[in-house]
Amino acid sequence: MCGISGFQVIKKSKSFDKKKKLIDITRIIQHRGPDDSGYWIDENKNVFIGHTRLSIIDLSRKGSQPMVSLNGRYVISFNGEIYNYKEIRSHLKKKLGIKFDNQTDTVVLLELISSYGLEKALSFIDGMFAFVLWDKKKKSLFLIRDRYGEKPLFFFIDENFVVFGSELKIIKRFFSPKKLDVDLKSSELYSCLGYIPAPNTIFKKTFKVMPSQLIEINNGKIVQEKIFWKSKEKNKNIEKFNQKDFEEEIEIFIEESVKKMMVADVEIGCFLSGGVDSSLIAALMQKNSLKKIKTYTVGFEEKAFDESDYAKKIANNLNSDHNELIVSMDDMLDNIDNISEIYDEPFGDSSCLPTELICRFASKSIKVVLSGDGGDEIFLGYNRYLFSENIEKFQRFFPRKALMLIQNLINKVPLGLLDKVSSPFQKKFGIHGFSHKIQKLSNILTFDNSSDFYKKLNVIDNDKLKSLKNSNLFSIDIDESMNLTESTQINDINYYLPNDILVKVDRASMFNSLEVRAPFLDHRLGEKLSNVSKDFKIQNNTLKFLLKKNLKKYIPEELFQRPKMGFAIPVEYWLNQKKVKTLFDDIFNQTDWGILGLDSSAMIDIWIKYKKYKFCTPTKVWNYAIAGLWVQNN
Repeated sequence: MCGISGFQVIKKSKSFDKKKKLIDITRIIQHRGPDDSGYWIDENKNVFIGHTRLSIIDLSRKGSQPMVSLNGRYVISFNGEIYNYKEIRSHLKKKLGIKFDNQTDTVVLLELISSYGLEKALSFIDGMFAFVLWDKKKKSLFLIRDRYGEKPLFFFIDENFVVFGSELKIIKRFFSPKKLDVDLKSSELYSCLGYIPAPNTIFKKTFKVMPSQLIEINNGKIVQEKIFWKSKEKNKNIEKFNQKDFEEEIEIFIEESVKKMMVADVEIGCFLSGGVDSSLIAALMQKNSLKKIKTYTVGFEEKAFDESDYAKKIANNLNSDHNELIVSMDDMLDNIDNISEIYDEPFGDSSCLPTELICRFASKSIKVVLSGDGGDEIFLGYNRYLFSENIEKFQRFFPRKALMLIQNLINKVPLGLLDKVSSPFQKKFGIHGFSHKIQKLSNILTFDNSSDFYKKLNVIDNDKLKSLKNSNLFSIDIDESMNLTESTQINDINYYLPNDILVKVDRASMFNSLEVRAPFLDHRLGEKLSNVSKDFKIQNNTLKFLLKKNLKKYIPEELFQRPKMGFAIPVEYWLNQKKVKTLFDDIFNQTDWGILGLDSSAMIDIWIKYKKYKFCTPTKVWNYAIAGLWVQNN
């Protein structure tokens, strides 16, 4: 895995040392590639491209980047892995007689582009990637990102500059000491969702390349934007599928995906949470390894949130070389300031803290790990898939007028009264933010379409629902045969997966110079599963039915058949601790909230009411606290 950096000067501006600037913005992402760095400069066209390298395949200096094609036309700065590069390499050698001067996947991609053109080359490659390509002939910059959005790519564009890189900090550094302007619409989206969905970023004129997107920039103008891959439409003749044959085919697909992602010139390990997804990946890795694989897990001192014992039992069952990290509240608090540094913009997923700690822990002994990321989205593992199925039945059974009547009755009850009346139950059962949950359920009762449902389901701050409803997010093309569960899954794959889950993992891992590979995000596997009904993936109310049936072949069912816990930190427990309250007091009272377009008195009121009444969810409080930290640190 590597880091991309660079810029193009469009108009003459105040003179500056461009080579020095390139070196400066490249050094700031050294954590993404500590093994090597390189630069390519064209003074005539004012194009400056940098690269930092984490050596995984061909550890020699021959694999250094930026790399120039044999015909001299293309220059590339590449981040990622092409898993089928050996097959492509063999094809290019036999059919076209190309002679390669190194063993990397980057040179294979470069010569594939030279031989077949960029768009056709993208259809051949299988992997996770983001790259910048300079075409000397067309005098165009191309920005490309992989199908699911595993690898990031950002760019800034105005009449003077195009600046690009693997992280936002490159763009911030390029313009330093001048500050980039905050985009208030993106701030509003963060308040709604806890992340900022692509193509938006927290800054104006600064964007994320979308998953599966190709962008061409010529002379400072975007001349082409294209999505080069979409999952196939659902096959309407699902009755032709044989359940047993399909299960066997999926099993083979997953194992082949694991095997190809185990290819590297360095040792590979596996994250093992104790859940279904990571356990199956670990089991298949061990099956295809000649020695004990290294497994890594993180647990909490707060036992109610700790799955490390399950992970340990599964590791013992697999006979892996297991490594365990147990973290405390203080460990998390000591690292909370890192969130702003690692993610560069507000990012509210609390599980980013244990993710960063386990990545740091694993990176001390290995360079590459496999993970179970994507399993929940591809194989239907979230509880919301069952909820969407049930709410759709509920809406069909009750007339809309009846639902509106129930909604109006709920909405007439003061939210404060709901919390006051439910206070004894909240204390007994730990149900915090009761009014928030009732309000959300009330909103969902009368959803208009799949987009409206997804917005109401995912909004963190109910007071922001109106602004989320006015956005064009989650507006997907749905054919008549698609049900609410399937549309929710598509929105998870298009939004939640690339903007939350994969962002969390990429930044946390690369901050520690660790590459994470996700076998469930093999695009061919995704295409295969998109062609069948949800009834093949959820059976007898069992989520991830296909994965669980497969996993039973390797691990006793009692070791993994339990309620899903997730990976979030115990936020509601922490918010009752004096040390955390003191920290959050400072954040809510000392932040200049106007920078994010938020009212300071309203933000302080949220924190005061939470401490006194627990009137909202801990997630909402955490989300705003992290935004406040970002303002203070930036």
